[in-house]
Amino acid sequence: MNNSQSNFDSDFLETLGCCHNRKLYLGLGNPNADILILGKELIDDSLSIEENGEKNIDSWNDIISNKRNFSDINHLEDNALFPWKGQQFTIRKVDKNGKITGEKGTSATWYFYQYLVDLILSKDKKTINDDIDFHKYCFQSELNQLNAKMSHLIPKDDKIRIKSIKDREELFAQPFFNKFKIVIIACGHYQRDYSINIEETFRVNWVQPTINISKGNWYNLHYSKDKNHPKIVIHTRQFSSGISSKLIKEIAKKCIEFMENINPNR
Repeated sequence: MNNSQSNFDSDFLETLGCCHNRKLYLGLGNPNADILILGKELIDDSLSIEENGEKNIDSWNDIISNKRNFSDINHLEDNALFPWKGQQFTIRKVDKNGKITGEKGTSATWYFYQYLVDLILSKDKKTINDDIDFHKYCFQSELNQLNAKMSHLIPKDDKIRIKSIKDREELFAQPFFNKFKIVIIACGHYQRDYSINIEETFRVNWVQPTINISKGNWYNLHYSKDKNHPKIVIHTRQFSSGISSKLIKEIAKKCIEFMENINPNR
């Protein structure tokens, strides 16, 4: 797995330029990694759809112009390369009375992303005292740039949301996003509700049927159409409370098997 972040290739820079021109949110983490994780949407609703894009691109421009790397990102810095560095491997929760548990932790989604990435890379499971670091080993983005604290707060027929999803579907078809060997699309039925064509966008074929692990825990397997550019794409439920460890382990197992098949000596 490639975890070098110091060089940005032409595909990444071209996509960054496209995002700058269209005020599109690009993503977070290591652009040179083998793993891409796509969620539904961000949860910060304090910024407009354009501001979300501009803020992310400004961060990438700072990283590139100042040659920043993982080691010099500040503690809990809102930075596109290594966001909120120093969060610990526990889920931060605030109850209805304002009581906080896991104060130094992270979101449930990022907690489970970390668990998955560590499994794929055959790393030991982190403890509550370990910092999360999955952004060093993957790139993360979202299918929708119109944000809300909870997805259901935006009507399904919201025209801005629909346009954002279609704009981003075009973005994900670019060469930069198609270079990743492992793609996890953790969006639940977003794909069905908004007619996102996974096979066309990522140039893969779906291996039917859907694999059901337990109620609400399922995944769909896709493999690259081009044998010269092998890729596995796994479409599954959102990584949030309710996801089963069995599902995460099964997804990791499929990714490991795939990487061993394309690179037996890794």
